[in-house]
Amino acid sequence: MVVVTGAAGHLGAALVRELIADGEKVRAFVLPGEDISGLLGLPLEIVRGNILQRESIVPAVRGAEVVYHLAGIVSIMPGRDELMRRVNVEGSANVARAAREAGVPKMVYVSSIHALQRPASGIPIDERVPFDPHNAAGEYDQTKAEASLAVLAEADKGLDAVIVCPTGIIGPFDFRGLSPMTRQIRAWTRPGRHLMINGHFDFVDARDVGRGMILAARRGGRGSVYILSGERVSVPALYALVRKCAGGKGAGVLVPFAAARLIARLATLHSLLWGTKVQFTRYALETLESNSDISCGKSRQELGYEPRPMLQTIRDTVLWLRDNPQPAPQQVAAFERARGRGPGAKVPGRTQVAVVTGASSGIGAVTARKLAARGYKVFLVARRADRLGELAARIGGEGGRAEVVAADLAAPAGVRRVYDRVVEAGEGIDVLVNSAGFGWYGYASDMPAETAWDMIRVNNAALAELILLFLPMMRGTGRGHVINISSIVGSFPSPWAAVYSATKSFVDTLTTALHRELRNSGVHVSAVRPGPVLTEFYQTVSKRSSGRSIPVGRFLVPADVVADAVIRLIARPRRAIYVPDAYRVIPWAELAFGWLFDRVAWLLMKRQPNVG
Repeated sequence: MVVVTGAAGHLGAALVRELIADGEKVRAFVLPGEDISGLLGLPLEIVRGNILQRESIVPAVRGAEVVYHLAGIVSIMPGRDELMRRVNVEGSANVARAAREAGVPKMVYVSSIHALQRPASGIPIDERVPFDPHNAAGEYDQTKAEASLAVLAEADKGLDAVIVCPTGIIGPFDFRGLSPMTRQIRAWTRPGRHLMINGHFDFVDARDVGRGMILAARRGGRGSVYILSGERVSVPALYALVRKCAGGKGAGVLVPFAAARLIARLATLHSLLWGTKVQFTRYALETLESNSDISCGKSRQELGYEPRPMLQTIRDTVLWLRDNPQPAPQQVAAFERARGRGPGAKVPGRTQVAVVTGASSGIGAVTARKLAARGYKVFLVARRADRLGELAARIGGEGGRAEVVAADLAAPAGVRRVYDRVVEAGEGIDVLVNSAGFGWYGYASDMPAETAWDMIRVNNAALAELILLFLPMMRGTGRGHVINISSIVGSFPSPWAAVYSATKSFVDTLTTALHRELRNSGVHVSAVRPGPVLTEFYQTVSKRSSGRSIPVGRFLVPADVVADAVIRLIARPRRAIYVPDAYRVIPWAELAFGWLFDRVAWLLMKRQPNVG
């Protein structure tokens, strides 16, 4: 049995087909909730896990004869990418260590030609060129070099590991259609004029890389590095091959490098500001300009590696694209949304998962029902198991799916219980709605200290811990949405609710910071900031506050309205939404007239009645 990490990607789909053709029993290691359309119908075992979580790797590699480690993130964007660094470096080290400790006889790691130093033109690139973790070309190059060195370090400890360095991968089986070269080749098959750069690079068929990996597993020596290249070809020549195989009318237009550099800067800026996908960056241009005299002589001699002619690769790719039109450009945006990178996030072929805290009543309960009605499997979280059971039964009767997780979020063990249950279910997470919380009304000096601590634990500590636990899962899949139920008092601090206002200000600040931090990651963080809501909240507050009544009756909005706002946020992610919408002026009112409220608030407080 062999294990393939990253089996759902372009190269993974090609490799597993090569392995199955050889009669191998394949175990595909994929992310929870990851789209596996490229593996459907194949005789293999699917195991869900995350290479950033070592506890999920160990059982997956146990008993394997070979581990092929392909999982990673590719990026041509400038600047630091923490998720790519974690996945490529930390994740690869986790897989290599787990394979060594499990006694796996062989591991093949897929590095990249870009992990090697970039020698000047005229100097052939072969396996004598060292890995360069300080490569100035880009963050991707550095992470692949660091990961390669981490795998070699495990080889020094006894792991029989081999590293392969493919060049630019093209070819059939890119079911997601997200590879820049797949999108480019697809665009070139259409009639019309096409812009191109007169640069060169070495491109290799994904099927040949898959075959090279199998040969490396069989014949490669421990700690050896093998370059899997194909054919060095200019961009115009590659375009001519595509047009020859596609037929029809089309014309290529060469863009001077000087103009291309300016376009690349503008495209990169546009991508950073608006989260768009680009194929044209400084990194891409430098790659086409750099030394691409790459030799696979060692792989040919020691492994018997033989890449096919480029014409055959292009012909097969064009034919495959004709038979697999789903990721056409007008549908790429839809697929991006399916990965959580846009409105309407939904992955075909899997049930989406939502976790809703405070689900026993009020906003949480209504939101859970609305999510279940839209096809989500909902984990219902609250302290009152009886209430959750009734809600789960109601959702089931309406044709939905719900699971009860009775947990006290005021206790760290309760938070961990929620996370552990979702992980055990093995279906990932798409939406986390933090609705749990409570308040207290009256002079802060009258508020019991233990009540204040409990409020901070539930409203802030539990919320933050749940986010920090689930974020790695979301970032690992490149999709997800955290929605925090805040309040207008987070923007307009209210006397008589001082600690509650402070907890909601914390929620707003954390939401805003994470929203900015995760921009373009595919993961969204948003806040719903309602005014007074018609729920049990105020009755509970009154009981906790020695009978003090909160005079908000005429301002109350139904919980359904707030739940609808949650659904709108999932469909159209943004940082925050006020309920009702008119309350969006609240932050400006605080900025402009907060000084006035400072002076009259004590008069209003004297008018508040006590009841009971």
